[in-house]
Amino acid sequence: MSREIMQFVTLLVLVTCANAQVRLGSVWRGNIGGILGQQPNKVTPDDLGRFENYLVGAGAYCSALTAADYQAHRLMMRSMAAYVRTMNQYSRDAQIRASLGRISGRISGLPCAWAGGQPESLIFDPAALPVPAEPPFALAPPDVANVAAADKETFSDLQARYKVDATRAASAWKSAETMRIKLEAQKMALNADTTVAVSRFQLLFGLAAGSMLDRRWDEVLEHLQAVEAETAKVVKVVGR
Repeated sequence: MSREIMQFVTLLVLVTCANAQVRLGSVWRGNIGGILGQQPNKVTPDDLGRFENYLVGAGAYCSALTAADYQAHRLMMRSMAAYVRTMNQYSRDAQIRASLGRISGRISGLPCAWAGGQPESLIFDPAALPVPAEPPFALAPPDVANVAAADKETFSDLQARYKVDATRAASAWKSAETMRIKLEAQKMALNADTTVAVSRFQLLFGLAAGSMLDRRWDEVLEHLQAVEAETAKVVKVVGR
């Protein structure tokens, strides 16, 4: 076999492995997203055990990452942190809270989410999270390059749905924040279910955006439908 042919075969193997790695990374993010998308009252210790196991093996997806992979990983990291905050806020079960503590450490230690090795600060304690001045989620979906012609109509529909859902959720978030401030002045608080629903906006929009980058259109729709359900819960209590 000539040297040129050997070089070509080697390159082909490397490209094939890299492409397989990217696909596996997408599957990994999809599996994690399936866990994070569950309602807090349905989460079991076994679910958190699976979550932790996925995080243990996450280092395998740290090679051959594209710019889109880094972006999807960053969104997933933020969604995971939002998930842990929501669960810490919701659950007082000792076993679940112990699992959340271990999971927080594993999320912070993931080596492949930040381009250039530059991490951002992640907050897992809901009490330590500053209240943002604006809704803590993107009002526009991410740009996705080179969408296949067969998927363009689906992608366009999901982009439009994301924007509408984000606008409605942002309005509900602002109404909830206004009510929260008024209640705090009276030494009261929003009810727990509304607080949890509001806290899930960032998580679910992050999951929808990440699934969009991964071209997992069915998952995008599932996450947006979940956003719509949470928005309806919030609006019922605080108004639009």
